[in-house]
Amino acid sequence: MIEYIPIDVDSSLLPLWKEDFIQTRKAIVESLGYKFIRAIIKPSGEPLPWKTQPQEQKPKHYHVWIWIETPKSLSDMEKLRLQFLLGDDYGRCWINYLRITRRKNALWNKIFGYILWRKPLEEPCKSCHLRKYLEEMAECPTSQE
Repeated sequence: MIEYIPIDVDSSLLPLWKEDFIQTRKAIVESLGYKFIRAIIKPSGEPLPWKTQPQEQKPKHYHVWIWIETPKSLSDMEKLRLQFLLGDDYGRCWINYLRITRRKNALWNKIFGYILWRKPLEEPCKSCHLRKYLEEMAECPTSQE
């Protein structure tokens, strides 16, 4: 049986070590007794299809789909366990756990491609020197690119 495990990776570092990332996911999958088939990695936050102008942002988050072969169909909890072990966003794993255990929701494994709304920064955060410094550093090109 072929299954896929969606992973939400909230790090702009993934492209630096993409092949290593894939090889470690393969090692995890195979150490658990499954056969690794392939991994697909795409940046999240692509422009919304109905927007005329693309959103200007550098990819900071990635969606990864890990395709595996299993001897039998996996239960929701087994899929969630694999997501967690393969490095899915921990907050997302917790929410999915609650969806599975409390609501028995068939749509528990949502992965969103767009940020539709973000909570505005509170005043102390807007003026935080560390946040501003880190944002400036992230905008500077590096010699390793």
